[in-house]
Amino acid sequence: MKFRTNCKAKHGFTLIELLIVIAIVAVLVGITTVVAANVLASARSTKEASAMRSVLQAYILAATDQRGEFIAGYSNDENEIVTGPGGEIIPWPASGRYVWRILPYLDNAMESLYVNEQSAWLTQYTGSDNYNYISSLFPSFGLNSEWMGGDDRTTAMPALEKMHLYGKFLSDVRHPARQLVFASAKAPDDSSDGSNGVALLKEGYFEIKSPYFPSGGDTWRWHTLDGEPSTFPTENSGDHGNLSARHSGKILAGQLDGSTEFLRIKDLANMQRWAPTATTQDWTPSVTP
Repeated sequence: MKFRTNCKAKHGFTLIELLIVIAIVAVLVGITTVVAANVLASARSTKEASAMRSVLQAYILAATDQRGEFIAGYSNDENEIVTGPGGEIIPWPASGRYVWRILPYLDNAMESLYVNEQSAWLTQYTGSDNYNYISSLFPSFGLNSEWMGGDDRTTAMPALEKMHLYGKFLSDVRHPARQLVFASAKAPDDSSDGSNGVALLKEGYFEIKSPYFPSGGDTWRWHTLDGEPSTFPTENSGDHGNLSARHSGKILAGQLDGSTEFLRIKDLANMQRWAPTATTQDWTPSVTP
């Protein structure tokens, strides 16, 4: 008895089927890449926010240890003794910036000030002759130095101090929850040019600057567009107070109450966040330097 089979011959994928599969794989790879990038960015932001909270706690502890007086925003006293972890003398101007002043209150953990990619950048200078100087320049967080602690480089500082217009003591700050102390910072173009053997750094700087300040003439000092004050972010952080919106277009800001939040650059164009005595967003005292 004969049986007839009716099996069809097997064929490979057609070109169209292959193209569809390739397209699906490409879409999946693209989605995975985006998700992975977002996860990494979120992890970096979380790590930086955690580090900033530690720095804020250290800042408050340092003030408490000095009878309520804040760390100097920038000191011109070349004879003041500031020491490193091993008892070594930190020379000026490195000693004038906040980094080496706050470090003892962070258990000398420089990684709290240099976070994520910046940590790797700083490592290459460990043990070098200019390590103390470099590490004082490019921490992840810039200090609101003119309005918190005072900046000896500023000609208006004596007048501001005489009029009690900046935060010198803990008791000077009436609204700690909105008082900006630190923010994610980036060096202005003319401060990160790779000179003196320092590799080009994309992020990090020791100070941030308010949009308004009594400097004579027009007190708005961020950049302008068509002659008007602008909060539009540019490639040069010097155009907006050295603030860095490196967290998906937002700045990590730290307040005196120890809290942190992510804000847009235009959110910080408000003097009530910068100066303890500010009464309006565009507040600037009448000061003759």
